This record gives sequence, C-alpha cells and structure tokens, in this order.
Amino acid sequence: MRILGIAGFCLVLMLMFAGFFSYSTIAAQERFRYVVGYSDDDALRRVSSAGDVEIVKLIPEIKAIVIYASKNAAERISSIKGVRYVEIDQEARAFQLSSYNDVLWNVKIINATDVWDSYHSSYGWSALGHGVIVAVLDTGIDYRHSELKGKVAWCANTVGPRTYTGSDLRKCLDRNGHGTFVAGIIASTINNVGNAGVAPNVTLYAIKVLNDAGTGTYSDIAEGIILAVKGPDGNEGTGDDAKILSMSLGGSSDSNVLRDAVKWAYNRGAIIVAAAGNEGDGDPNTNNVAYPARYPEVIAVAAMDSNYKVPSWSSDGPEVDVTAPGVNIYSTYKNGGYATLSGTSMATPHVSAVVALIQALRIANNKTPLGFNHVYEALTTTATDIGSQGFDVYSGYGLVDAIAAVNYALNMP
Repeated sequence: MRILGIAGFCLVLMLMFAGFFSYSTIAAQERFRYVVGYSDDDALRRVSSAGDVEIVKLIPEIKAIVIYASKNAAERISSIKGVRYVEIDQEARAFQLSSYNDVLWNVKIINATDVWDSYHSSYGWSALGHGVIVAVLDTGIDYRHSELKGKVAWCANTVGPRTYTGSDLRKCLDRNGHGTFVAGIIASTINNVGNAGVAPNVTLYAIKVLNDAGTGTYSDIAEGIILAVKGPDGNEGTGDDAKILSMSLGGSSDSNVLRDAVKWAYNRGAIIVAAAGNEGDGDPNTNNVAYPARYPEVIAVAAMDSNYKVPSWSSDGPEVDVTAPGVNIYSTYKNGGYATLSGTSMATPHVSAVVALIQALRIANNKTPLGFNHVYEALTTTATDIGSQGFDVYSGYGLVDAIAAVNYALNMP
C-alpha cells in the first residue's frame, strides 16, 4: 500500500473527517467532482473546512485536492486565499474503435524486427527492451495472459475511493481489454503464437486509471502519472521508477491538474507518449488533438493503416508528432484472448516500445538514457515521411522507424 509519513497520515485523517462531517450537513444540492489546486498547507486547511465538501483524495506532489461539492461551495472555495484553481474533474476515455479482420503487419512496418536482428547478437535481450520499465496507464492489464505472464512487476490503481499501490496484481486486473491490448503491442512474447510485441523483454507497470468501462477522471490519471514515476518505493530517481509512460487515452478539455502532473513527470525525466485521439475531421485548419497529447511535454501519436494512410478519424493538429500503425492491429485481450482493434490507442504503444528499445540499447552500450528532448529528436528526425512533404498536421513528421531511431540515438553523446 502507499505509505505516508506520520504528519501526512494525520493530515489525511483530518481531511477525511472534515469531509465526513461537512458532508453530513450538505443540503439537497447536486454535487460535482472538482479538483482544487492549492498553494500551501494553510490553503489546504481552509479548503477542507469550507463546508459542503467531501474529500476524495489528495495529490500532494502537485498540490491538488479532489472533492465533491455543490456549485455554491465551489464558488466559495475559489475565493479562498491560496487557492490556485477550482475546476471540474474532466473525464478521459480510451481511444478504441471497432474490431476488424485479423491482420499481422504492424511490427515489421516500423522496422522493429530490424532492431532485433541487428543488435541481439551484440547486446542480447537488451535488443528487445530488457532492463527498461514501461508504465501502461489504462484499464489495467490481464497479467495472467500467456503472452504477458511474468512481465507485470507492479501495479497502482487510482480508480475508486482508495488508491492502491503494490504487488497484488489482482488490484489492477483488466476487465475491459483495452489495457491488455496496449500491453501486448509493447511486450507480447515472440513465440509464434498470437502477436509479437515491439519490445517483448521490457518490464511493465500496470497503472489502472480507467474503470472497466474505459473511462476515468483527469485527477485519477494525474495521480497515476505521479505514482508511475515514483515507482514501488515511492521515491523518484531510485531505479524502480517508470521513465516511459504509455497513455492510450485522453479528453477534449484542458486541465490544470492534468497539465501539472505532466509537467511534474517531465521535470523528473519521464517520457510520456500519448494518443492524439480519434476525433479527426480532415480539416487542417481545426485542431482536435486530445489532452494530454496536446501538451508540449508529451509525444503525440497519430494512426495509420498498412497502406501508409492516416484514417479520417485520427485526430489532427499541429501537436501531432509521429504516426504509428493503428488500423487492424492484432493483440492480446482480456481473459487470455486476442482481438483486432483500431484507434490511436493502438498506435501509441508502438512508439512507447520504440522508446524502450532506444533506452535499453543505450544502457547496454554504457550510455545514459536519453531525456525527452533527445528522444523526441531521435523519433522525429528519423521518421518516414508519409503525408505531404515535411511536417503535416495529420501524420506529424511521419511513421516512426525503430531501427533508424535506435541508430540515431546510439550516435548521440
């Protein structure tokens, strides 16, 4: 379980009881889930004792508290000294479309197999991602699946009334299928059964931030980002933290709590890869890229098919960075099964896994892992142009090329 210090534990108890007693006096008003950003502990105490407030959770790393409150209470809280913002806790969702016929093509088209063939003899399992942790922020992972068994090392679950962190993977079991599908694109075993992952020897963290219906609040996602970066021991920078976050989800609205969490992770060396979204309209003058993919600290991924075409539903905008296979992708699914799905959700883990190959081979080559800016440079500089010449709002800099990106990254200092 997540462990707090004595002072922090007392503060949480105070907040819980304050929320309980004030909740019992709430008038018959409709309540909404809000996120309140605060500047210091005094402001936090003022918010917790404001009345008509039920405390949901505290995210101290980015000074945010999640509450249920009436609109009147939210308005009062917004005027409290030290309150930075009060916003509705927006909803995000998994970017998944309908099933199609089974097709296996995605790993080869990004030249992942060339990485395996070129580097395995010299660097062993590092050529398949060994030694690198990828956190999958999604609906959980079916850790019992034959393709993923033994690859999920830790989990966190931010959905519901209590946050869980620990090694009991049942707490993060995927009952939707989406998270398991994403995990399989990254890490499925190469065994001539089912599909093959792009980086099959990585270690996975299952960060369950979406419920069984495939939706979740921005605050739950923000907390999941922080927990992934801090890792099992709760302290970032100690070797067990995830520095690659794969996020096949998003929402249409900007958010202070989500933006703060992304910046917090970026400032600690995390590389976040996120789906651009499935709201494309074909108009280059509109921008429908989702959040968090729209943030500059995130690598935004569009989808393409086996003919190098970006489907009309793939979200477009100037924030799109690269493209990856996202149509008719075959991968692992819940209850030990397989499925074929389409969406920018399916494209995203291809790029996350390529980042894992880059970092694993740099470590094997006695080089430090790359930071966000250098990873971004390696991916975008070597991408294969598939749209109009040069950058475009549909495909970004083009199709991610695993072998070219790895070669480029290994030549960087």
